[in-house]
Amino acid sequence: MAEQSFDRYQLLEQIGQGGMATVYKARDTRLDRQVAVKVIRRESFPPEQFDTILKRFEREAKSLGGLSHPNIVGVIDYGEHDGSPYLVMEYLSGGTLKDLLGSPLPWRNAVRLLIPIARALEYTHEHGIINRDIKPSNILLTEKGLPMLTDFGLVKIFETRGATSLTASGAGLGTPDYMAPEQWTGEATALSDIYSLGVVFYEMITGHRPYASDTPAGILLKQVSEPLPLPKQYVPDLPHNVESVLLKTLAKKPEDRYPDMRSFANELQDLLDGREVSATTVKIKILREMAGVIEQPGVEPALPQSQPVITNQNPPSNPVLPPAPVKKKFPILPVALGGIALLAVCGLCGFFGWRLLGNLPEQSLPATPAWTSAPETEATPEVVIVAPTSVAPTEAPATPESSLPEEITQNNIPMRLVPAGEFTMGNDEGEIESRPAGSIFVDTFYIDKFEVTNEMYDACTSEGKCRAPRLLGSSTRTSYYRMPNFADYPVLYVSWEMARAYCDWRGARLPTEAEWEKAARGVEDARPYPWGFTFDCAYANYPGCVGDTAAVNQYDKGQSPYGVYGMAGNVWEWTSSLSSFYPYNPDDGRENPGESGKRIVRGGSWSPFGGTGDLIRLDTRFAVDPVYYGAYIGIRCAMTK
Repeated sequence: MAEQSFDRYQLLEQIGQGGMATVYKARDTRLDRQVAVKVIRRESFPPEQFDTILKRFEREAKSLGGLSHPNIVGVIDYGEHDGSPYLVMEYLSGGTLKDLLGSPLPWRNAVRLLIPIARALEYTHEHGIINRDIKPSNILLTEKGLPMLTDFGLVKIFETRGATSLTASGAGLGTPDYMAPEQWTGEATALSDIYSLGVVFYEMITGHRPYASDTPAGILLKQVSEPLPLPKQYVPDLPHNVESVLLKTLAKKPEDRYPDMRSFANELQDLLDGREVSATTVKIKILREMAGVIEQPGVEPALPQSQPVITNQNPPSNPVLPPAPVKKKFPILPVALGGIALLAVCGLCGFFGWRLLGNLPEQSLPATPAWTSAPETEATPEVVIVAPTSVAPTEAPATPESSLPEEITQNNIPMRLVPAGEFTMGNDEGEIESRPAGSIFVDTFYIDKFEVTNEMYDACTSEGKCRAPRLLGSSTRTSYYRMPNFADYPVLYVSWEMARAYCDWRGARLPTEAEWEKAARGVEDARPYPWGFTFDCAYANYPGCVGDTAAVNQYDKGQSPYGVYGMAGNVWEWTSSLSSFYPYNPDDGRENPGESGKRIVRGGSWSPFGGTGDLIRLDTRFAVDPVYYGAYIGIRCAMTK
C-alpha cells in the first residue's frame, strides 16, 4: 500500500505492523507535514463482525481525539479507505522503547522513562479510557528521547462478542506477553494497565519478560501456574525497594497491586528521589504474597485455592519407563543438560477452555507439563517460615560413641555421621524477618551424603519395592529418569509416601526436620547456609545458576560442617515432620507417619520456588501436601546410629 493515498494522506513507507494493523509514515498533503497512519487490517477479522468493528472504531476514534496530554501521541484524524478504517496520528522519529531493549537498563533510567507513561495512563484512566495494550513497541520516543504512549483503546475496538477466533489467538485482547491474568477473560480494568506497565518495567530492568512462550496458551499457563521469577535472579544488585515495587505491580490478583495508576506513578517518583516506598520493605512478605499465602494471627498459613491442581480419575498405575540401565555402584557423572520440554497439548486445551469459556473447574488446571500422564492429585507448596524456640530434652541425651566412623556405606550409598548434641535452630540475624533462635537437642544419626539420585532410586523400582517417578522428565528435559547422563542427578516427581517407601526399603528413614537442619547447619549459631555466610553459584544450584537440577556432588564448596552435599539449592527435600509451629517437639505427633497433613520440605531448589538467597536459608521451610510431586522436590534418607 506504500505510495498510495488515503484521501489527503500520501503513504510513504511502512514503519510497523502488528496482528491488527499496519502503520505507515505519510505526508499530510494539505498541511505539508509528516504524520503516521495506522490502517486496520480487515482480513484479521471475521467478515460478519466488521460492521460492528467499524461503528466502534468511529466512536473510539472520536474519544481518543479528545485526549490531550504531553506524553500521549495525539490522534489527528480518522477515516476509511476501501473498507479499511484508519487513524492519523503525530509522527515521531525517535523510534520505540522496544529499540532500547535487549539487555538490562540501569533501573534509574528505566524509572525516568516510565514515570511520564504512568502519568499519561493516570490521565486516561481519569477520562475512563483503559489502554489494554501497553508494550514497548507502543511507547514511542521523540527526537529528544521523551516517551510517548500510543494505541489507546484500540484493543477495545476489536473486542467483539462472539469473537472466539480472536480470543483463542490472543488477538483482540492485548499482547499476550504483557497481558494481566484477568485480561484473558475480557475483564480488563485500570489495574490491568498497571500490570502491563509492570511487565514493561520488569523487561527494562532485567532484559527478560516474566513469562515467555511460543504460544499465547503457553504464556497463559505459565502466568497463572508459576510464581513470578524474582528480578534479582537476573540483576543480583537490584535494590530491594525496586524489586518490591516490581513484585507489587505484578501481583497476580488485581487487588494486590497498587490501587490506581496515580499511586504507582508516585511510587516510581519516590524510588527515583530516594524516598521510602509504600511497597513492603520485608522481602519475605512479598514472597509470601507471591505464593498466595494468607496469614492470620495464631493460624497456620494456608494456600488459597487459586493454585492449579490436577485430578485424574483413571491414571495409569505404572507409567512406561525406558529400559533400565546396567547397574553400577552409583558413580558420579559429569553435568549434562538436556533439551527443552514440550508442554502437554491436552492440558493446554483444558486449561485454556477453563480460563476463556468458564467450562472447566479450577481443579482441572495443569500445574506442570505432563510427561507421561496426569497424576492422581497434585497440590502446590505453601510457604511457612516460622521461628523456633528453645526446647529442653525430656531425658538426658545418650553419649555418642566416639568410635563411630564419620562416613559409612549403606547399600552402597555413603552416609555422614551427625553426632549427638544441641544446636541452634533458627536465626536471629536473617534479613528475612526477625526470627528468635532456639537450642534443640538431637541424638546421634547418619544422613545421606548426597540427595537420592535417579540411579539410587531405580535400584528400588527395579526390585518392585518402589513406585517409579510419576513423571519421567525434568523441568527442561524430556528424558531424565533412567537416562545415563542423569544417573547422578536427584530423583524427581516423588511424593512424600514414595520418599518414605524408598528410605524404608533401604533400612533407613526420612530425617526429622530438626535432624535435617542440624546436618545442614552444624553447631554455628548464625550461619544462614550450610557452608557459611556467602552466597553465589559456586556453593549451590539455585535460580539463575543452572535452570534445572545438577549432579548431586557438583558443589564441593557447598558442603555442610558434617561433609553433607547439596543441603541448600538443587532440590527441596522431604522430611518426616508434619507441618506445625514451633516450639519443635518430636513427641507432639509431628513425626507420626500415620497422621494426615502437610509435610515439611527443606533446603530450597533450583526452581522459582527457591527464590534467591532468602529461600534457601537454613531457617526456611515449606509445608507441602504429601501426595504432591514436582520437578523441584527430592529425597535424602537418615538412619539412627
